[in-house]
Amino acid sequence: MAASCSECGAPLADGGACIELFHAMLLLEHEVAADPAATAGGRGEVAHFYAVSAYVLQHPEGMNYTSEALRELRGAVADHLAGRVTLAALRPRVRRAAGGQARVTRRAGDVVPRWPVSAWPTTVADVLAGSVEGYCDRVAAWAESIIRTLDAATG
Repeated sequence: MAASCSECGAPLADGGACIELFHAMLLLEHEVAADPAATAGGRGEVAHFYAVSAYVLQHPEGMNYTSEALRELRGAVADHLAGRVTLAALRPRVRRAAGGQARVTRRAGDVVPRWPVSAWPTTVADVLAGSVEGYCDRVAAWAESIIRTLDAATG
């Protein structure tokens, strides 16, 4: 019987780990980056931001981020999706947060953050289900589904 990821619910091969799906997605993204039509207008950069952010948001335990870092990331993704901020404006915001006194990753003994979400409608496995064509759209839809799900679960 196939397993599923304990954090996002993605189907896994027996003995597999969700991080392997994340790495496979990054390999697919590398193929997308080689296609100028797919990445025109900075779409590749946006897709990468959504892909990494979506995976981190769905895997708070495995990615070892602090609760505060996850809240900030959620806000950054929501702001970008809503058109309130550009990636260019987000970069210094992230650098300040990562370079400041606040920690991004947890230390031993820190509380492991968990979202009150019982099931995610979209996972990294769904992004991998397609080819290079449509990758940027699938990743954006994944990020949107995460923000909608978190908004519904946390208000």
